[in-house]
Amino acid sequence: MSEGAGNRSPKTLADVSHLFFSNDEGRAQPGPVASHAAGVAQDESTPPERADDPGRWHRTSLFVVTGGDRTPGKSTVAVNLAHSLQSHGRVGIVDADPKLPNARFYLGLPSWHYLSPVTWEGRPAPNTLSASGLVVVDRASGSSSLGDVLGTGDVVYVDVTGGGRVPLHYLVVDMPVGRMEWASAVADRVGLFVVVAGPGRASFEETFRALVILREDVGAAQVGLVVNRAPDRASIEDFRWKMEEAAESLLSMDIRFLGGVTREPSLGSYQRERGAIVRSRPDAAASLQLREVSTNALEVDATS
Repeated sequence: MSEGAGNRSPKTLADVSHLFFSNDEGRAQPGPVASHAAGVAQDESTPPERADDPGRWHRTSLFVVTGGDRTPGKSTVAVNLAHSLQSHGRVGIVDADPKLPNARFYLGLPSWHYLSPVTWEGRPAPNTLSASGLVVVDRASGSSSLGDVLGTGDVVYVDVTGGGRVPLHYLVVDMPVGRMEWASAVADRVGLFVVVAGPGRASFEETFRALVILREDVGAAQVGLVVNRAPDRASIEDFRWKMEEAAESLLSMDIRFLGGVTREPSLGSYQRERGAIVRSRPDAAASLQLREVSTNALEVDATS
């Protein structure tokens, strides 16, 4: 962030709407984020630190994946981020999208709210240990806050039916920005808000509105950005620098670019049938890109 940015007053998107259409000539284009997998990934022969072992591990890292209500791909990023983090420890995921609880589908679980006769009561599904080893917490409905899920203390524990009380190294929350008040009381415990955006002017404006909520209502001064469903790398970079410019100029907010995911036809349908793409098709371009997102998210969390 540039010097003195923190002293600027937030403005509106209209003040710099020209950014989305401005000429790129003469502007330094940021290159792709370097992959730091060598410094983060563990040797697969060495199991991750157990949550009940002493040592460096002493808190649950919390990632909230969000974006505009109409932004596609939040659940894809959240679920694949959670799967990618499993090589580093025990991971939980909270499905907190009341409109489209896709995370459950992508994890091979039926959607409690679409298929259950208790939908009208607004009760969440029981905490579940998925076949992939993820601890799944359903909070797509109900009045409980994220604080109820986190509990007290630095380590988050989740009671799983038949599995006892499970401590987590990482917790990923899939939640649209329209429900952000659900997390506002515990925003200081969030290691990183991950904002998912799509290329194009409409997404640019919707993503900026999401940033305003995060900055003004939650107090987030730094967020991670994932550009999803992009046609090519050039469009990812174009969207990235424009959003970074708008966030810094208008909101005094630091954008940490986590990566971009190019468009994969019928990815949502595929994941509903076969699960997260990082597991079902680990060599696919989208899988490699989503793993890079998780690597960069880990690095940002570690330096926060």
